[in-house]
Amino acid sequence: MARHVAVVGTGLIGGSIALGLRRSRPSTPVVGYDTDPASMEAALRSGALTAGAASAEEAVSGAELVVLAMPVDQIPAACEVLADAVAQDAIVTDVGSAKVDVVAHGEAAFGERFAGGHPMAGSERHGIGAAEAELFDSAWWILTPTQRTSHTAYQGVARLATRLGAKPVAVDPLVHDTLVARLSHLPQLTASALVDTAATAGDRDALLGLAAGGFRDVTRIAASNPDLWVAILRSNRTAVLEALGALRGRLARLEGMIEAGQWTGVREFLDAARRARLDLFSKPVYVGTPVALSTMIPDRPGVLAEVTTAAGELGANIEDLRIVHSSEGGKGRLELVVAGDTSAGLLASALTALGYRVERSGVDKDV
Repeated sequence: MARHVAVVGTGLIGGSIALGLRRSRPSTPVVGYDTDPASMEAALRSGALTAGAASAEEAVSGAELVVLAMPVDQIPAACEVLADAVAQDAIVTDVGSAKVDVVAHGEAAFGERFAGGHPMAGSERHGIGAAEAELFDSAWWILTPTQRTSHTAYQGVARLATRLGAKPVAVDPLVHDTLVARLSHLPQLTASALVDTAATAGDRDALLGLAAGGFRDVTRIAASNPDLWVAILRSNRTAVLEALGALRGRLARLEGMIEAGQWTGVREFLDAARRARLDLFSKPVYVGTPVALSTMIPDRPGVLAEVTTAAGELGANIEDLRIVHSSEGGKGRLELVVAGDTSAGLLASALTALGYRVERSGVDKDV
């Protein structure tokens, strides 16, 4: 009998994961639990779950994979509660949008079996009614392994992301929290502040009635669930405050230039932002310092595919690859440049497990 996947928390993200698993692996049972019985019942009716559990402990018992999909501020406590209920060979992950504290609690409870995760997908709507099997299609799924994370756990969560249509990428937990504070949490606060500025103006109805596409697009996420966002901001407070400070400094600079009539400076600021925005999606995702890996490989069919498949399963971004043929014949040296120390370390471990002897070094960026 196939072991099941447990999804604890059947809101937008948990429900979408369950629906995506039912789409990609219909033969795998998905057992869910939610503290809100109505949410779990709706998940059952939608076909996201094959069964509902009476408790989180019951849901995770015997599971091969456990996904903690409750609000991020509830994940640390859930790790402690479920530590003894999860099978010793199960992989555990989460979907929280702040990682340092979550990873610390996850590793304390589950050890090397825990691999933190954060799918970079969502909606201004919330709850199981907004869940979609396609929510993660082509989205980045950030994985936050540490030196303690086992290759099996990381690979299992990366495989989950791939099966749901997402693109896994490895990032250090602290780096993750700094990045999402600026790329996700700050935009949410900015959108809410913009709407509040318009809504509290004297001619509120006229302003909101005349709001054009630009205002609507920029402020769409202000309609998101406030309870969810309070939990997120509380969990990533330090990084969010740093991001707010950076934004406040730029707004103060703009205000000063406008007040002083320094229009050349204003234009330079706007043009720099324009050029950065145009470049934003034209470059590959790159997190961390590039690392060079090299290993001797035999001259036989399938070796290169074995290496690149391992990289793909881990979500490791190979920036450069070349093969230097040996004068001895029958073998050659494979040289890779991998984006990010975390990804490079994971790939090196995976290749070592496959029997390759891997050497690593830094990359001279001037070459």
